[in-house]
Amino acid sequence: MNRKRNQPTNRDQVIQTAAQMFLTGGYAYTSMDDVMRESRVSKSNIYYHFKSKEELLLAVVEFWADTYEAQLFAILGQNGLTVEERILAFMESLAIGFTERNHQGGCPFVSLYLQCSEQAEAVRVRISRFFVELSPLLTKLFAQGVNKQEFRRDVSAEEAASLFIASLEGSLVLADTTRDAGVIKRTAVQFCRMLR
Repeated sequence: MNRKRNQPTNRDQVIQTAAQMFLTGGYAYTSMDDVMRESRVSKSNIYYHFKSKEELLLAVVEFWADTYEAQLFAILGQNGLTVEERILAFMESLAIGFTERNHQGGCPFVSLYLQCSEQAEAVRVRISRFFVELSPLLTKLFAQGVNKQEFRRDVSAEEAASLFIASLEGSLVLADTTRDAGVIKRTAVQFCRMLR
């Protein structure tokens, strides 16, 4: 009985399958039938949970947001590590995920944002909200670095967070185009070096 509780529900199975397929195969090129075959969940069950492919896309974006936020909160709570070590741990987790996706879909949010139609307003709003909510988390982290004298006193935590997000996204795009996951961690190392 415990085994069944640990197994993902049909809804979770569909979301997790679509999350990978939309990034590796492209949202536009992945049909609901493709998701049905890969997830091994019946079409009627999929449509019970998701009335349309766009509704499934929104659930996928929520999945990625929840995944990244959980990683960030876990890393933020590791006070035994330096701020730089926590940043590198987060970037390493992104690099591992990118490698597991066969070097495709560097940043799930940017990839899915660019692939969704202009009518998918709820999806665009959710992706935008992710980045808005990411900034104060990183500001807090960089402020810790300044307070612990890991970074220069003249570093603005808020500006560092904003620039870091831009650097992070740039590194994910570069990783995607060069198929080199190493660029993700190298970018973080270089960014932290500039703050010292």
